[in-house]
Amino acid sequence: NMSSSSLVSRLASPFREFGTVPGALYLADRMLRKVSSKAGIYVYELIVQPITEQPLLRTNLIRNMEFRLIPSHDPLIATMPARPEIKDARFAQGATCFGAFRKGQLVAYLWYCTDSYREDEVRCDYVLVAKHDSVFDFDLYVLPEHRLGVAFAALWQGANAHLRGRGIARSYSRVTWFNTTSRRSHSHLGGKRTGVACFVVLGPLQFMVSTLWPHVRVTWGEGRVRLELREGL
Repeated sequence: NMSSSSLVSRLASPFREFGTVPGALYLADRMLRKVSSKAGIYVYELIVQPITEQPLLRTNLIRNMEFRLIPSHDPLIATMPARPEIKDARFAQGATCFGAFRKGQLVAYLWYCTDSYREDEVRCDYVLVAKHDSVFDFDLYVLPEHRLGVAFAALWQGANAHLRGRGIARSYSRVTWFNTTSRRSHSHLGGKRTGVACFVVLGPLQFMVSTLWPHVRVTWGEGRVRLELREGL
């Protein structure tokens, strides 16, 4: 009947979109989250992207745009979707927030760290081996009303110029495997996969399997995994 065919279609959809293994993980994650808000499966693709001199957009497309750092005391920080304690923790670990503005209005932003990134979704630290010319970027966000325009590319063009001026050659990031739009966007900017990590979180218990060393790790409570990012472009 119609209801059973609709159910089959919904169950099959993740497999069509993500593939067999990711699709199964996606469904398992949905079921775990219905059981507990402290449970879930996180699958990340770790990407390294070159910081290039090549402009992404024609000059006329960013004529009314400016780019600048957004300090911790800026009122714009309070408008960002992440919880206040997460944003405080980011600044506490030395993270920098970089924004793209059109006629003075924030349209997109990203964060980056220069030494390591203390993940706020799972208990993991991503450590940069080549600290002198690498950063780790995260939480790239384009405001909803600007998602159909050039804000994403403009943000990266501004970030490239800013980071290049600091001697940065590459930026690492982690992208949720289920976010196909973000993965395609990074690919268009020259991003290459450097690893995959899967975390199964069941309250205080965390199980990780990754293509990066230490490959498999079980932690409990506040215990954290350390993943070193060393492959460059």
